[in-house]
Amino acid sequence: MSPEKIKREIIRLIDENYSTWVKSAFYSDPRVSSILEKLTRAWEDGGRKGIPIDYASREDLEVLLELARRYSSMSEDRARSIVLSRQYGGTAGREEGERGEGGLMGFIKRIIGRKD
Repeated sequence: MSPEKIKREIIRLIDENYSTWVKSAFYSDPRVSSILEKLTRAWEDGGRKGIPIDYASREDLEVLLELARRYSSMSEDRARSIVLSRQYGGTAGREEGERGEGGLMGFIKRIIGRKD
């Protein structure tokens, strides 16, 4: 699959998903947050041309696609459980290897420069 097709598939699976819980679970995943943080820096350094995903390596795209497929196929209840667990520091919704720090709110705060 070409990088452009991978980007379109990620956008279709997540950004066009009807469930805000699935979107939140995807974007709060520490691996997604880490990649998006790197892509946002590259996008800003590139004069904010295009969108951040345009700056992704093939490896980043493949990781994002794998995670997009996983999250888009889960139930809304499971996605909600993951999001709330990440937000409130519980362990019930954590995927293997997650630390429980950061999450969606941490990513958003980093983007807008707030340290709270």
